[in-house]
Amino acid sequence: MNRSRSRVGAAAAAIGFVLVAGCGGGQPAADDSPEGRAFQYRHAVMTVVGQKMLTLGGIARGEITADDAAFTKAASDLAVMAGMTTEAFMAQGIPSGSRALPAIWESWSDFERRAQDFQQAAQAVAEAAQRGGLEAARDLVRPLQQTCGGCHSTYRKPEE
Repeated sequence: MNRSRSRVGAAAAAIGFVLVAGCGGGQPAADDSPEGRAFQYRHAVMTVVGQKMLTLGGIARGEITADDAAFTKAASDLAVMAGMTTEAFMAQGIPSGSRALPAIWESWSDFERRAQDFQQAAQAVAEAAQRGGLEAARDLVRPLQQTCGGCHSTYRKPEE
């Protein structure tokens, strides 16, 4: 039951972020083209993923006070968001502001494989955390982070 609520909560947060971004949220008008909407969705998903990864990594490294409940929630939320990764890149297009590289769509099967690896690693962390908290999942956080880094180094422009 908690797992379902956590998944629904993570999905609702991502959707809410997309809606706020799509409505402007105090920002200049968003690109309403299919590519622009795809970018807004991708950006929302990846923003939530990034925040959950920061929480997991910070707790695992001891930079954030260890809290099994917070760690487990972040891990469960991340597992849900990881399942949205491939969907977030289905629509092609690289509008202004995107750091996605064309290689994503040129090497789609490799990108999908990497996204699947990320999903599996996120699910492994979430399951271990639910079974035994931080101590059960700590050693799985670094491999999870490596799935992100491997994809980013191949399919994302460096920050300017």
